[in-house]
Amino acid sequence: MAQRMDAAARRQQLLEAAARCFAEFGYRGTTTASLAQAAGVSEPLLYRHFANKRELFIALVQSVGEEVIDVWQQAITPIHSPLERLRVLLYHNPATRASRTEQIYRIIFHASTEFSEREIQEAIRHHYEQYVAFLSKIVSDAQAAGQVRADCTASELAWQILHAAVGFAMIKPAQIPGHEDPESVGRTIELLMEMLTRGTDYA
Repeated sequence: MAQRMDAAARRQQLLEAAARCFAEFGYRGTTTASLAQAAGVSEPLLYRHFANKRELFIALVQSVGEEVIDVWQQAITPIHSPLERLRVLLYHNPATRASRTEQIYRIIFHASTEFSEREIQEAIRHHYEQYVAFLSKIVSDAQAAGQVRADCTASELAWQILHAAVGFAMIKPAQIPGHEDPESVGRTIELLMEMLTRGTDYA
């Protein structure tokens, strides 16, 4: 029998179990039965919190986004320079920095190919858009301070940062020599910083 929990704790337990289950079986290979088993609960109990597998997956994507934004905010709060805030965030790629979120992003990347699942596509799009909104604010502050190039909009530059972060995270699992060691990561980030500061006194 499943241990009694309040609704918030049970929901978090189901999300954690879902991350493990989706990682092992993929989105298509995961069933509500396997999700319930991974969480140590009955399927009827799972259905009290999530209507189906899709809803649970979307909730997982949303929870990761909220967690990442919180980590980013904590990381940059002590820093006053917008440019240095950007540099710190470039080192906080959630898809490669922590083992738990790295695992979840592999699931998200895989689920991105589920083109018939419109709601999943919308959830993943929103997931990335909230990152761009967060980054755009900092880029805009850096532009106002003359620290970042002004020939592109803040949103355009934020999307370039996201493209680079996602691309690196998708290539990293291939373990290509010279593409995941700290020195290589640092050089890549400095190249991005050069792109961001081109035409300013910070170039």
